[in-house]
This record gives sequence, C-alpha cells and structure tokens, in this order.
Amino acid sequence: MPKVVISGYYGFGNSGDEAMLFAIISQLKHRIPGLDIVVLSHRPDDTAREFGVRAVPRRAFRPIWRELGNADLLLSGGGSLFQDVTSPRNVIYYAGVILMAWLRRKKICLYGQGIGPLNLPLSRFLVRSVVRMADLVTLRDRGSLIELEALGVKRPVQVTADPVLALEAEPEGCKRGRVLLQEAGAPEGPLLGVSLRRWPDVGAVSGAVAGLADTMTSQGWRVVLVPLQPDDTEILGRLKKQMRSPAVVLDNVKGFRDLLAVSACFDLCLGMRLHFLIFTVMSGVPAVGLGYDPKVERFMSEVGLPTLPVAGITAGDLQRAVEGLLAGGDVSVRLLQRVDDLRRKAWHNADMVAALLRSGNWEVRS
Repeated sequence: MPKVVISGYYGFGNSGDEAMLFAIISQLKHRIPGLDIVVLSHRPDDTAREFGVRAVPRRAFRPIWRELGNADLLLSGGGSLFQDVTSPRNVIYYAGVILMAWLRRKKICLYGQGIGPLNLPLSRFLVRSVVRMADLVTLRDRGSLIELEALGVKRPVQVTADPVLALEAEPEGCKRGRVLLQEAGAPEGPLLGVSLRRWPDVGAVSGAVAGLADTMTSQGWRVVLVPLQPDDTEILGRLKKQMRSPAVVLDNVKGFRDLLAVSACFDLCLGMRLHFLIFTVMSGVPAVGLGYDPKVERFMSEVGLPTLPVAGITAGDLQRAVEGLLAGGDVSVRLLQRVDDLRRKAWHNADMVAALLRSGNWEVRS
C-alpha cells in the first residue's frame, strides 16, 4: 500500500486547519483504500487519536527524514502555508520539509494551497523553488495562480477549491448545533454569527462590528460570537465588552464538527476567519467577509458574497453590506448551487493525487 506524509498547520487547535486535515484524510482514503498516512503535527498524540492516523512532531526533523524515507509522496496540505504576513518562518519551514522530500527523491504534491501574500525576496524565491520541485500543484483559488504567475512560475498547475468544501454536512448537524447554542445561552430569534481573529487592525474592526451588532440586536437579532482558535476568545471577549447589547460567546464548542453543526443554525454571518465563512456558506448561510487577507476576498468573490476591507471600516459600512445582502432575495439557494460546484472541484484534488500514485498499481477508486 502507498504511504503519504502530510505536512501543514496541524495540532494547534485551529478548527479550520483541523477540518482541512480531516477532509484531506477522508478524500485520500476514499480514493486510495488502505492508504498509510503520517501527519506532521504540533501535538502528534492528539492528531493520531482524533484522526486515526500515525503522527510525528512537526519539528522532529530526524523522525520526519525517516518517515519520508519509506513514503511514496509528501503532501503539503491545504491552507495558507506559503505566506509571510504572520511570519517569514512559515515559508522557510514548509519549504524545508519539501526540500527534505525532494532530497529523498519522493513525489511531492502541493494540495489545495493558497499562495501569498509574499512580501520578502527570500519567501518569493523559496515558493518559486518548491513549486518547481513539486510533481503536482493544486491551488484553492485563482488569486493563488496569479501570485505564482507574478513569481515567474510557468509550469502547469490546477485551480481547484479548498479541501474543506468537499465535506458533507451531517444529517443531524443543525439539531446538534441548536443544542450547543442552547447550552451556551443563545436566546431564540434570528442569529448573527461573528468571527474575529487577532490582527493589527482588529481593535478598529471590533468597534465597527460592535456598532452593527447593537443595531441588529435592536431589530430583534441575537448575536453569537464564535472562536475558531483558542486566542480568538480573548478578541471576542473584548468585542462583547464594546457592545451595549448582550451577546453569547460559544466557549462550549470543541472542534470543527461542533462548528460545522453550529454554523448551519445561523441566519447571517460576519467573519474574518476564512473557514468560519466556508463553514457557514456550506450550509447556505449568507455572510459578509472582513478582508484582512486576500484569501477572504478570493473565496467570497467566488461564491458571490461581499467582502469589506478592514482598514477604515465603520459600522455604517457593515450595515449597508448586510442590508444589501438581506435584500438580495433567496441568497441561500444560489449559495448552495455554487457550493456544489466547488465541492466537485475540491474532490478533484484527491483524484489527481490518486492518479499521481496510480503508477504503483494500487487500487484506486473513481
């Protein structure tokens, strides 16, 4: 049976990245029965227990070298791995793992990747180099393709979709989501879900969001604040203090499955976190994106939803965007149609990896 080593931002408690890992594992195992998977993780024991795979510490380079030695493929998992806004060390680390696989003469796949922003010459050089090393490159949006073209990359790449979009909603998901909302103290009424994250401009953003939330609460809406990563709770706690009206922080939600369930229960969402927006759109829930990073605008544009830049944003800007969205007819039907198309593209990631490994004569499902 083939063996794949998966590298990415796993084991840090970020629900979006954990959902992505689950999606990648599920898709690959469906296409390649018996596939042996090893994940590089910040908390390997937790990852192994949660996903039923073997895992090794992501910075234990000697064990990683050994695992790559008898692997057939390194899969550099989806997400914003190749960007240097949060830290230039991101690009150096992920490029280093790919270089190890290349030195081991293993197949290399960049899977559903989001590329950029890349501000430093070293970052641009490393990304251009690892893309050339790879046997297969799939990108989650056309903006990432444009980033590669700007780097001078001319090799063929495939634009697909974020792997998370291939996940199917659980039949009882919204029912479980309602239970979680009730446990957290969310009152009855139309629900506005809000996701913010740590970012240099988040103080100004939260002031605008608080103003919108107060206005919508006066109109009968109920506000629910949704953390996707542990340090989101602090930011959302500050937002709650800025609001004059009550709000509920979902501190009882544990992991991406709970978030998927809760997201299906919202009537409208407002978010910075990309995968929060993806979770809600997958259930046909209309949303307004807060564009702190190009990936947010790229995704929201693809599904036909608005994004506002965080710089200089006001409550009035948000109010106008929300009113325009709510006045747009049956947005949910159009969203679900677009999600169906993106789901097929997301599955194509796994189809291409299966084709890449097919030369080993392993059974591959179509």
